Amino acid sequence: INLLSMIKLYLTTLFYFLIIDTIGIQTFIVRIYNKHLPDNLKINLDIASAAIFYLIFVLGLVYFVVAPFKNESLTSIIIPASMYGLATYATYTLTVKAVFNVFNWTIVISDIAWGMTLCTAICLLTVYTVQNVSFLN
Repeated sequence: INLLSMIKLYLTTLFYFLIIDTIGIQTFIVRIYNKHLPDNLKINLDIASAAIFYLIFVLGLVYFVVAPFKNESLTSIIIPASMYGLATYATYTLTVKAVFNVFNWTIVISDIAWGMTLCTAICLLTVYTVQNVSFLN
């Protein structure tokens, strides 16, 4: 796969990631965190750290899932995409639970489920788009 193709895959994946994750965060993630975090903790978003996370996370998603499956059927990407979401979101949420013990199991499970759903949706949309929009092929 050439550099231009990777850039197109990356930008398409990033586009879908930003849209879907923003909707998910605003719709239910913040509510779950606020309901289940201890009262002395508040969500205080660090935009620079979030931006760096997004850029790196999407790079991994493209490298490990989207690029290898970009010419495959949509159903073939479901398991690898959900496994990427499982591994990455479980790493974060279980580490926070283990080290700081501020997450309860509701946050852990909902965060992992969100990661799996998010990754699967993003990969399906990206591969579908790349396969059907000639400019991106």
